Amino acid sequence: MKFFITMNMPSRNGGFVHQIIGEHESGSLEEFNYILNEAEFVLVEEFYTKPDGSLFSVGGIILNTMHIGKVKVSAK
Repeated sequence: MKFFITMNMPSRNGGFVHQIIGEHESGSLEEFNYILNEAEFVLVEEFYTKPDGSLFSVGGIILNTMHIGKVKVSAK
């Protein structure tokens, strides 16, 4: 399942927050919430958006759960 994750840290473009589309094996937002609360770090597959709106994988990324501000199911 893909999630839209907002991190409480600056982006590489100088924004105040860093946003990631990440895919995790969780089957629901509730299950992902449980995993985030049980682990200090979580591995997701990161996706970037193409100009046409489609997504492409850029590989795995490990996120520190202490810096995650909010998560929602990705619309893409």
